[in-house]
Amino acid sequence: MQRHTKAALAAGFAAVATMALSAPAAAAEGAGDEPDTRRVDDSFTVTTLNDNGYATFVDYGPGKPGHGMNDDYIEIDDTWADGYDVRVEAWLDGSSQGVRVYDDGAWGDVLVWDPFPNVKAGQEVELEVCLTDGSGIHHQCGEGGDVSADG
Repeated sequence: MQRHTKAALAAGFAAVATMALSAPAAAAEGAGDEPDTRRVDDSFTVTTLNDNGYATFVDYGPGKPGHGMNDDYIEIDDTWADGYDVRVEAWLDGSSQGVRVYDDGAWGDVLVWDPFPNVKAGQEVELEVCLTDGSGIHHQCGEGGDVSADG
């Protein structure tokens, strides 16, 4: 049950982020002002092969609580109480930006991690999401990425 609740919340946050991005851009165009440069939502999610953990690259969203809207960060979560942590490695244009291990378990809050400088149009963001037990062995690894359309 917890698994479905967190997945639904993640989908809801993505939808809110998408709506927040599209509304100001449309208003700016109609008013004759400079268009919003964040027109394309480059966000994407990568899960472990068994869907027990995930990482979402967020192009633009609420960021860390209390810090206001933010650009280019990762949300990490564990969706199943299986005794494993979720390990995420992030790359920007093939260069590792670091590794973060989420060890709060399925009942913890989503972890917000910001390993990136400002991602620019044409840069490639890649994520690897694995389960780990702290021994250094990773399994059920999923990989994915995307090229930023507008930074």
